[in-house]
Amino acid sequence: MRVYFLSIFCLLMSFSCFASDDDHEVQLVGDKNYSNSATLIYDGIDVSNYQKDINWEATAHDPNIKYVYIKATEGATHKQHRYRRNLENARRHGVKVGSYHFMRTSTTIQSQFENFISMVRPDEQDLIPLLDVETREGWTIKQLQDSVMKFAQLLEEYYGCKPMIYTSSSYFNNYLGSQFARYPLFIARYSKSEPQLYFGAKWILWQFSDRGRITGIDALVDLSRFNRGCSLKDITYHNRPRGRVKQRNDYVPRPKVRHEEEIPVPRPKKRQEVNYNAMSKEDLEVQRRGEENARKRQKMEEKRREEERKAQEKAKKEEEKQRKEIEKRQREIEKKRQEMEKKRLQEERKAQEKERKRQEQELKRQQEEAKNRARQNAQERMRNQKENQQHNAAGSNLVDPQKRRSDLEQAQQERLDQEKQKQNSTQSTSGSKTSKKYTAKGNNQSSADNDEIKYNKRKKNN
Repeated sequence: MRVYFLSIFCLLMSFSCFASDDDHEVQLVGDKNYSNSATLIYDGIDVSNYQKDINWEATAHDPNIKYVYIKATEGATHKQHRYRRNLENARRHGVKVGSYHFMRTSTTIQSQFENFISMVRPDEQDLIPLLDVETREGWTIKQLQDSVMKFAQLLEEYYGCKPMIYTSSSYFNNYLGSQFARYPLFIARYSKSEPQLYFGAKWILWQFSDRGRITGIDALVDLSRFNRGCSLKDITYHNRPRGRVKQRNDYVPRPKVRHEEEIPVPRPKKRQEVNYNAMSKEDLEVQRRGEENARKRQKMEEKRREEERKAQEKAKKEEEKQRKEIEKRQREIEKKRQEMEKKRLQEERKAQEKERKRQEQELKRQQEEAKNRARQNAQERMRNQKENQQHNAAGSNLVDPQKRRSDLEQAQQERLDQEKQKQNSTQSTSGSKTSKKYTAKGNNQSSADNDEIKYNKRKKNN
């Protein structure tokens, strides 16, 4: 009967632990002041690239910090670019330093192990290595346990000590189980209550908050403390490799059995068949709950992706709408600019046409002025010639009066003819009075003729 009730009690406890998720319990329990590091008792922290550049000189003065774990690698290829700087500066200021690796299920254990030992040298470590196990996507519980065990064995063979395993309390109880009960455990539970582990496991470190504030670090920091009866000596690395392991950065130990060299890692969507008959009821229930949680997570992930896709489509449509509006405004602006340019060109053509007409009028006026000046010059030359001829004729009459008279008569006749021509030309534009005026004027004799008449009279009288 006692065995029966004990089995029922264990089954109920296992069901209660199955209800929790396999990820870290990231929700804090208690009041908001619980995340204030000034009121907390903590023994160490862990940092990564998330904390960016750290002022280790200021951080080392914190009396609560006895150690720090620094993230070195993740998966098969990722290396933290601030790892070397944090490691050297923390050790320079007297802080005990350890390194940890974040394990991924999308690549092989051997490649992840080689990535870790390429960055973490044994002679630079003050604490035992730490293996961060938080996900099992695409793996069954058996594959997860075998992979973590293989990784832990490789680390133990290379560094000469058991590595510490970091995970959450629910993850350990649901998936790791009794195989890792004797390993040093670093448990994350963001709550005021301490983590509870089954299978007789005992934790050494408890990460109780992810909202700590430390001097010299601008970002939030994970805080952790030792279990009762545990201290820094439980995680100190003594740098004593086992057996014939050579201390080389690129050394990868050979497995004892050839066919156990690597544990196959399936793709997340290609799940392997599980032999349910060979599993106990507890493992069967854990397996079923794990698959159910995986399906729920997959549905949630699909829903999240669908929401992201819709959000992207909406953003794309909004962006397309904005782009069309911008193009429409640009077309309108371009159309207005073209109209203004066309109007300006028309005004310029009108101004050029006006200037051309003005120049033509000015040229015509200049041509008329040139003609008038040429006509006046020609008339002036003709008058000068006539006057010269008259003076010459007047001088010649003293010698030959008969010739002088004929010349005068001829000049007078020519003058009369010119006046008649002028009269005929002006009759078309002027009235009859103007023509009579010019006719009367043409009948007048010049002073030279009067002088000739007077001279002839005096000669007769004599």
